[in-house]
Amino acid sequence: MKIDRYIGLGIFFIIIAIIIFFTDVLNPFIRPLTQIILMGSSKGKDILFFFILGIILILSQLFEYDDDFKETKFMKKLNSLKISSIFKLKNNDYIKISLVIFVATAIFGIILELIIRYQMGISPFTIFVAMDNGFSTTSILHSHVYKPVIGNIISYFLSSISLSVPSGINIGDSLSRYVPSFANIIVIIIPILFFTQLAALKDRLAPVRLLFTFTIACGLIGLFDGGLFTTPCIGGIFGMLVVYFDESVFNYFHGRIFFHKYTVNKCKEKINKIKKYPFISYNMFKRHIPYLFLILIICLRILVSILGTNIEYYEVNVLNPEATLNQLNNSLSDYSIISIQEENNKIIIHISPDYNEMVLLNNLINSLKGKAETFSMSWNFYSYID
Repeated sequence: MKIDRYIGLGIFFIIIAIIIFFTDVLNPFIRPLTQIILMGSSKGKDILFFFILGIILILSQLFEYDDDFKETKFMKKLNSLKISSIFKLKNNDYIKISLVIFVATAIFGIILELIIRYQMGISPFTIFVAMDNGFSTTSILHSHVYKPVIGNIISYFLSSISLSVPSGINIGDSLSRYVPSFANIIVIIIPILFFTQLAALKDRLAPVRLLFTFTIACGLIGLFDGGLFTTPCIGGIFGMLVVYFDESVFNYFHGRIFFHKYTVNKCKEKINKIKKYPFISYNMFKRHIPYLFLILIICLRILVSILGTNIEYYEVNVLNPEATLNQLNNSLSDYSIISIQEENNKIIIHISPDYNEMVLLNNLINSLKGKAETFSMSWNFYSYID
C-alpha cells in the first residue's frame, strides 16, 4: 500500500504539471503558493516543480524493499547484472554526496557570474541583462547562468515531440552567448544529483520522505534558476541538512502532532538518547548545523547585498549600444539622470537612487529595447526597505 500511495501521489502531481503546461486554469490556486517557495514563480517553474515532485515520488520506489526478499526491487535487478555494489551505500551517504555536489555546483555558478563580469569589464555587484531574443537577467544574488543550458535542452526535447515552450516562459536563451561554456557541466550534474537524492530516500519514514522530496524539487529548480542565495536553493540545502542531522526529531514531532503512533514509537529510542546529550556537546552541535547554516547563508546574502549597494546613484552600463549617446539620452528623458557619458564602446549612465531597484530595472528593460545588446545595473539593497 505504501508504494501504491506514493506512486498515486506522484501521478497526481504530474497531471497537475500537464494541466499547467496546456492551460492557465490552476494559476489562481497554484501561483500564490509557488510564488513564495520558488522565490518569484512563473509558469515554467510551476510545471517543473510539480513534474519533479511526481517523478521523484514514482521513481523513489525503485529503492523500496521487497517484503519477501528484504532487498529493493532495483537492487534485485542490479544483482542479476553483478554491478549492484555501487548502490549499497547508506541513505545518509547519498545525502553527503548530494550536498557536496550541490553546494560545489552552486558556488561554481557564482564563479561563472564573476567571469561574465570580468569579460564585460563591469562590477561584480551588478545585474547583467541580455536583450537578444527577449531578455534575461542574472547576478550573483539571483543567478541564471545554468538556465539557458537547461532551457535549451527542454526546448529541444519538446520540439522533438512536436511541442513548443508555452508563451511567457523565459528559458534564458538570450544569455546563451554570454555564459561561459563551463556552464554546460550542469547537464552532467543534474542527473547525478537526481540519482543520489533519489537513492537517499530509501528506507525513510513518510514525514521525512515527503520533506526530502519537496526539498529535492525546490533545490534542483533553485540550482539553475536563482543560484546559491535564493530561497529554493537555500531550502534545498537546508532540507538535506535537516534530514541528515535531525531526521529522528523531525519524524518524532511530526508523529506527535498528527497522532501517528508508529512514527512516534519508531523514533522514541533515538529521541531519548538525544535528551541525554549535554547542552554543550558535539552531538548537540550536530543537531543544530542545519539551523546554523540557515542563519549563516541568510546573513551572507544580506552582507553581499549591502556591500554591493551603491547608495549615491544607480550606475547603468549600456554595452555595445545600438543607439547613439543623444538617442539614448532622449529615450531616457523621463528618468532622473545625474550624468551620461560614452566611454570605451559603452555608455555609462548615473541615475538618481530614489527609484526602487526592481521597478527601475523593469522600466530600463523596456526603454533600452532595441537600443542595446546588453546592459548592467548596480543594485540598491536599501531601495526595498523604504
